[in-house]
Amino acid sequence: VLREAFVKHVEPKSSWRKQMQRISDVSCADYRKMVREDPRFVPYFRQATPEVELGTLNIGSRPAKRNPKGGIESLRAIPWTFAWGQSRLNLSAWL
Repeated sequence: VLREAFVKHVEPKSSWRKQMQRISDVSCADYRKMVREDPRFVPYFRQATPEVELGTLNIGSRPAKRNPKGGIESLRAIPWTFAWGQSRLNLSAWL
């Protein structure tokens, strides 16, 4: 840690930062479109992951969903990621 304080770091160029922002904006928009607008996504998620079963486990300090009657949008981050992890499909990282 101490050595890190004395290392000279290269500052990314403005063009690189702009390109990274464009990539971030496009990927975020595509992710949200897939999860929120594609009618095939929720049935796929429920079949590919143990999301429903995880909601019945008493393993956290809070419920798995913000709204018990809600859909995917009401899932908390940990059950969302845990459900994908249990399926061994890292789709949540790629969407």
